[in-house]
Amino acid sequence: MANDKARQYKPSTIRRLDKLSGNQCAEPSCEKNLIAEDGQSIISKICHIEAASKNGPRWNENMTDDERRDFSNLILLCDEHHTIIDNKENETRFPVSLLKKWKTEHEAKILKLISGSIILVKHPSALNIIVGFVGNRIFDHSNTEDPTNAPDTTDKISHNNVILFKPVIEEYAIYQGKLNKIYEEIEKQGSTKKEFVLQNIKTIYLKEKGKHKDFEGIRANADIIIENVENELWKIIENSSNPITDLPIEAIKIGLLIIMVDAFMRCNILEEPPKL
Repeated sequence: MANDKARQYKPSTIRRLDKLSGNQCAEPSCEKNLIAEDGQSIISKICHIEAASKNGPRWNENMTDDERRDFSNLILLCDEHHTIIDNKENETRFPVSLLKKWKTEHEAKILKLISGSIILVKHPSALNIIVGFVGNRIFDHSNTEDPTNAPDTTDKISHNNVILFKPVIEEYAIYQGKLNKIYEEIEKQGSTKKEFVLQNIKTIYLKEKGKHKDFEGIRANADIIIENVENELWKIIENSSNPITDLPIEAIKIGLLIIMVDAFMRCNILEEPPKL
């Protein structure tokens, strides 16, 4: 019997899946749309990367039902590919790592088609709003001092073995100057939101880092760590007493990526390469 709670998706999760799908199946070679030709009928299927029920493919007994229904464990597919991937007999053909790769690369492709610069032009206050949400309060007082010399981005990507998020980091690194101007204006106003943003991201990262016993464990799970940091930041926004309602999902996603890439380059996410 299907696990009901694992299939009780939050409206915000469904909206996020829908908007970041670009109306396309996430299977890389598939060209099927997820909305019928009438422009209204939904023909997409929500697929669990790790199964919702015990007898399903890629079942993970260590997950909670909330984790099973979380955005990070869901991928939007056409009916045909959902049927294929949800077939227990095909489990070895479609492991968790492959489906997560599909999901990450599909979302990156859709955002690239939309264009981050166009989104920010249409929603010029997006970065300020997201900085305000993430930096609204401080979680704890983790040390978030910048490294003496910020590492080369390529070196840090290589040092931490970032693979899936490598093109994302390279694409959104160009917005660091824009974000720094926002941080400078915030500091002129006497606000501590910049420090709060960086400390909160570092706090989330340190919790993720604590799941791994050594640096090799971090390197082996670098992409998962980045994904988990992003999901925790989404939860901050979604669980706020005054959630963002005037920004499209795409603008929130791009804003978070810009803030995360900046934090990555400041070594608040993943580890700093050794100085030569």
